[in-house]
Parts: sequence; structure tokens; C-alpha cells
Amino acid sequence: MNALDKLTIFNGEKEELATILFTFQENGKNYVVFEFDETHEVSAAVYVPGATADEGELFDIQTDEEWDLVDKVYQQYEDALDEEEDEDLDA
Repeated sequence: MNALDKLTIFNGEKEELATILFTFQENGKNYVVFEFDETHEVSAAVYVPGATADEGELFDIQTDEEWDLVDKVYQQYEDALDEEEDEDLDA
């Protein structure tokens, strides 16, 4: 895991570290799906790149349609992990 795989989420005065699980693009938006390191809760946000590769901003997902999209893509991610695990057990 390298520094680019980590996020620092500022929630009021609290800082939380998170690990990026994956990113994807849909309908002209960049999404990032991440897991909080302390609680292992999975969440997602819209990512808007900044001037350099290590800059950018996260914005809350606003609509049920966007959450449905994220849920669908996350389920595909989970299914792919399960398939890889099954293949490793069969090897």
C-alpha cells in the first residue's frame, strides 16, 4: 500500500484515515470508494481532481441514483474478490 492508496477525511475537527478500495468514472464524474481504517466502514464520494496528482476534493454523493450506481459497482468489486479467492483456493 502506498500513500496514494490512503485518504485523510476531515469531519469537523476529526481526522479519519481511509484506504482507497477502487475508483471509477461514470457520467462524467470520478468516484472513489474507500474504507475507514478504524471502523472498516465502506463509503464513497465524488472526487474532483486538483492542480496536481496528489490534490483534489471529495464531495458527498447527492442522489439516490448515484448511491445505487456506487452500490452496483461495489457489489461487482466484491464479487470479483470472491471469485479471486475461490480461484486461489482451487489452485
